[in-house]
Amino acid sequence: MLAIYHRHYIISFTTSAYLKVIIMILLLTLAALSGSALTVFLKGVIYPMPFSLFDSTATYVLNILISLVTGIPLYVSEESKGNLHSRVLTQQVKLLQLEQQNTLFELELLRAKVNPHFLYNVHNSIAGLIATDPLKAEQMVLLLSKFFRFTLSKGSATYHSIGDEIDIIKTYLDLQSIRYEQRLSYQLQVAPEILNLQMPSFILQPIVENAIKHGIERIAHKGYISVTIQLEGADIKIKIADNGPDFPEIPGTGIGLQTVNNKLRLLYKENYKLNITKLPAKYVEFIFPKAN
Repeated sequence: MLAIYHRHYIISFTTSAYLKVIIMILLLTLAALSGSALTVFLKGVIYPMPFSLFDSTATYVLNILISLVTGIPLYVSEESKGNLHSRVLTQQVKLLQLEQQNTLFELELLRAKVNPHFLYNVHNSIAGLIATDPLKAEQMVLLLSKFFRFTLSKGSATYHSIGDEIDIIKTYLDLQSIRYEQRLSYQLQVAPEILNLQMPSFILQPIVENAIKHGIERIAHKGYISVTIQLEGADIKIKIADNGPDFPEIPGTGIGLQTVNNKLRLLYKENYKLNITKLPAKYVEFIFPKAN
């Protein structure tokens, strides 16, 4: 039994099934001989009489046959279990790789939903300014160029630094500030020591875009957007607030928020939080573990 259950220490040097069987036959034969010799020796100690370790030839032969008849099927069974376990592990690894590839593909699709929508809105703003204020239209084109230089250089990354994400949001808000002039102001609050921490890419822009589209655009007075990112223990906490109209009765149905929620779920499974709060202040908040 020791020879069978610990066979990997002895036969791991070869992949040949025939050679493994031959080695196991030799091991089982040696085990039978050793056991028989030990039995004869102990009988001689307990019942002192002249004896020879190899006197009982028939006993040795019988024990060898019993060891082979019982040991070889057991060995074959254990090898089959081991091979089946290896195949199962291989299939699990392949399945995990496919799931990871599928997750990356879905993340790319989610990211693709953000950029065209953003581009469409900004182009409309530029088109409206070309006739009325060409200088501002030019500034928006330069900011848009900066934005897409960033997305093209880092667009395929699943994560990037908080500092990079803040640069994207600042560029976006600068674009909208030109469009809305005095109707929009914003504040970005991030501790300098966490700017190099990694976070999922392109998750702030859709929420900020929602705040402008469904908040700032719908009020006549001065609009305000606040983005706060801070570290709480091992988690990154992000809060995006605005002073626009209240969220709808069933919040979270917009494409931007769904996109962010889907991306966080793909990356963190259930290990994240996304909160939508109306009172006493209106804000969207999501919390997720910081990357190691």
